[in-house]
Amino acid sequence: MRKVILLLVFILSFAVKAQDGNSYKFVTLPTKFDFMKEQNQYNLNELSKFLTNKKGVITFFENEEKSIDYNLADTCDILKLNITRENAFLVIKLKITLTDCKGEVISESVGSSREKEFKTAYNYAIREAFDKLVIPQKSIADASVSEISTTLDDSLIAQKTETGYKLLDNQNSEKYILYTTSRNDMFIISNKNGNGVLYKNGLTWTLEYFDNQTSETSTTTLIIKF
Repeated sequence: MRKVILLLVFILSFAVKAQDGNSYKFVTLPTKFDFMKEQNQYNLNELSKFLTNKKGVITFFENEEKSIDYNLADTCDILKLNITRENAFLVIKLKITLTDCKGEVISESVGSSREKEFKTAYNYAIREAFDKLVIPQKSIADASVSEISTTLDDSLIAQKTETGYKLLDNQNSEKYILYTTSRNDMFIISNKNGNGVLYKNGLTWTLEYFDNQTSETSTTTLIIKF
């Protein structure tokens, strides 16, 4: 019974962890956008920071002191946000752009307002743009091949079974049994020594494993050929 409870805890905790592993953690933005005459004009930068935080991503100005978590984060966990004013007749039109660590645009949205008073118009336009803005999950392409800590010679081969897969090494010996879940990128994993959870993490698979004999947990990166 204890082993069943521990496995359920693993599934719940690492399901959250795996999902978080594919999420961007931070956003930075300037205190002055290029179309402005001064910093935080019309309170647009502070409002943008506030609305980005409401999206569930921790947000910093580029020139402010960052948290320890930010300073330790992978650069590809951080997005840059910028706002530009689009050409439009009798309309304030603002475009939000999110770029990743490679400088590639991953999301854009546009908001507009016909209010005559500038501060009100900018406020309405930016709120509309943020309502439309989607912060996507990280792409597998964001993972670097250099991050893979094992070689192809150490990779495992997945062999289909009725309940999931068997993982075989290059000597055709069974190493683990995988059981399917409701997610294509996550499996329950077991062998004679323990249980755990296997989930996709970029180009590789991460094994979070509980050893029944030592009562210890471990984390391992695996390359699997399906």
